Amino acid sequence: MQKLLTVAYGASVPIAPNKKLILLASLFIGLILPFVFIYLKNLLDTKIHSRKNIEELTTIPFLGDIPHSETGSKVVIDNESRTSTAEAFRLIRTNLDFILAKSKNDLGKIIFVTSTSSGEGKSFVSINFAAALSLSSKRVLLVGMDLRAPKVTEYLGVPERKGITNYITNDKVTLNDIKFSVPEIKGLDIISSGVIPPNPSELLLSTKVSDLFEQVKKDYDFIIIDTAPVNLVTDTLLISKYADMCMYVTRANYLDKRMLGVAQNLYIEKKLPNMALVLNDTDMTKGYGYGYGYGYGNAYVEQVKKPWYKRIFK
Repeated sequence: MQKLLTVAYGASVPIAPNKKLILLASLFIGLILPFVFIYLKNLLDTKIHSRKNIEELTTIPFLGDIPHSETGSKVVIDNESRTSTAEAFRLIRTNLDFILAKSKNDLGKIIFVTSTSSGEGKSFVSINFAAALSLSSKRVLLVGMDLRAPKVTEYLGVPERKGITNYITNDKVTLNDIKFSVPEIKGLDIISSGVIPPNPSELLLSTKVSDLFEQVKKDYDFIIIDTAPVNLVTDTLLISKYADMCMYVTRANYLDKRMLGVAQNLYIEKKLPNMALVLNDTDMTKGYGYGYGYGYGNAYVEQVKKPWYKRIFK
């Protein structure tokens, strides 16, 4: 025989799971995790990305930024080029006038192009900046004076030839003997580095280097000098006294922010005259650089990929 001792009873809400606690924890984690992720990402990201990064870390004048080139060619500017990269070089050419405006010298202006380390695109900038100047009906000479790792002839696709080292070491070689031009850049004279010497620093101390600069200043409006990286060797500093201006190239998503201290120290100590920074290889798709005023022509429009749904439903 069964007998009911106590009637069963229970709470009106379940003991587990605790919905309020779970919702509160989920809200807390949902808010905190994104901030932690963004903080760690910025903490571990030591690369330069934009003009803002440069202005936060240096007091050096900013000359302009150059978007990543979509073409495989090393020469990205000519009379008909309307890409964002070509327009960037035109803008830098215009900004150059403000830096050199105080100069009263009627002789040609010598512009050094250097960087902190190799791989930042100083030879690419040198070639295309010289091309941009030549398009403005100026007499322009491009000189490869990175005697350790010359890139000018390689980028232009021409074979190695006599150059600066041959001029310095051989009294019979004249400037006219080592000058050449390429059909891609009309109106631009070029002098390559020549053979790689065993003692580049000593060669640059030669009196013939001084003679070279004195001569070309009389014959050209602008002389663009592709020099060696300043953080690796002293070559550029040895001849910096001949420069009217120094264009310091930094590469976006490549150079460590801490390395900007090298450029800042050179600027403060005035070891390079009239320094101005150029940010190379910015990614326009991520909003680095300005992203406006470039590429009104069809060449740039064709490079912009439409969203997938617009390509399907035309």
